[in-house]
Amino acid sequence: MSKECKRDFKVNQPVYLVDCWGTNNGSQAFATEAKILQVDEENKTFDAVLYGDTYQRYSFEDYGRLIFDTAKEANEAAGKLPQPKSVIYHKIGKRVYKKTVSGIDGHYVDNVYDLIIHFNKGKAVSTKEIGISIFLNKSDARQ
Repeated sequence: MSKECKRDFKVNQPVYLVDCWGTNNGSQAFATEAKILQVDEENKTFDAVLYGDTYQRYSFEDYGRLIFDTAKEANEAAGKLPQPKSVIYHKIGKRVYKKTVSGIDGHYVDNVYDLIIHFNKGKAVSTKEIGISIFLNKSDARQ
């Protein structure tokens, strides 16, 4: 999902982000618009305000995964993330485990915001792991 960041982030620019929100089924991903408040070129991060009162710090490296130029791109990315109660396959070493998603939640990892997938059992995993150790179908996990 990720692609090289070929954009400049500027204060007061809008960006479209994938975030999470609680539902009756559990917390899941959705797209939202935010405004950039501060850019740190040295650390390749920016701070943005979402919903008028939620402040998050994002890494430039998450462009194409959590950060997008358009609402359409952010909606498409959010739609590709596993929903609560969906089944995924988690590859650990040479073994593949079938797990049920209990929800997606936001956490700070290394001082930047990330989305984490929680399972019915086992350790939670970053959405960065989709296609690496987390797979949406069994055949991809076995390759």
